[in-house]
Amino acid sequence: MAKVITTLANAISSINTLLELDSTPPTSGDEDYTVWTNLINISVNIWENEEGTLWKELFTDLTSASDGGKTTVAGQYAYALPTNFRFLNSGYVWVDDTPFTVIKIEDLQLYEQNLGNWVYFTETYMNFNPNLTIEGGSTIKYNYYKDATALTISTSTFEMSDPMFAVYYTLAELTKEEGNQEALNIATQKLEAMKTKNEMTAMHQDNTTINPVGDGFGY
Repeated sequence: MAKVITTLANAISSINTLLELDSTPPTSGDEDYTVWTNLINISVNIWENEEGTLWKELFTDLTSASDGGKTTVAGQYAYALPTNFRFLNSGYVWVDDTPFTVIKIEDLQLYEQNLGNWVYFTETYMNFNPNLTIEGGSTIKYNYYKDATALTISTSTFEMSDPMFAVYYTLAELTKEEGNQEALNIATQKLEAMKTKNEMTAMHQDNTTINPVGDGFGY
C-alpha cells in the first residue's frame, strides 16, 4: 500500500525523488530545502483560498486554538481572538453552559440599554455586552473557520487531505521553464479531487442542512 505523506519532511523527500531521482533529499539550511518549503507554503495558500470552497479541515473551535481568550476575567469585556481566526462559525458563544447570542457589530447601537446575554466580534476581539457583570474563571467556547497553518519545520503536518497537491505544485514550479505540463496537470487533478471529497457526505447522510429543532416542537 502506498505511503500517504503527512509532513514537510515527507513532501521534501517526495519532491526530491520526482525531481532528482535521488534518495538523499536536501535538509534544513540547504538552498533547495528553503526554496521547496516556500513553494510548498505557496501551495498551501492557494489551497486555502480556493474560490468558492470552505475546507472541512479548516473548521475548528476555540478549545483547539493555541491562543485567544479562553477564560473570563472579572470585569473584562474584550477577549482576543485566535491569531488564525478568519470568521465565526456559530450564532452563539458559550460561557460554561450559558449561550450568548452573537449580534452584528453594525447593530450594536440597538443594544445600548439591553441586559441580555450577547456578544459581538471586531477584527481582533470578542466583546461581551458591557451592561453585564462578567465574573472570572468561566470557559469561553465557540466554533470558527481558521487560516491554514504554514509548514515551518520537518515535522509540520499538512491540513489538506491530499498533500501530494503541494508536491506536484512545487514540482510544476521547479520545472515550468522546461515546458513540461505533466506535474501541473496532476496538481490540478489533486486539487479538484480534494474539492470533490470536501463536498461529499458520510454514507447514508443527506446532503442538506437539517433543522436542529426537528418535528414535534410546534413547527
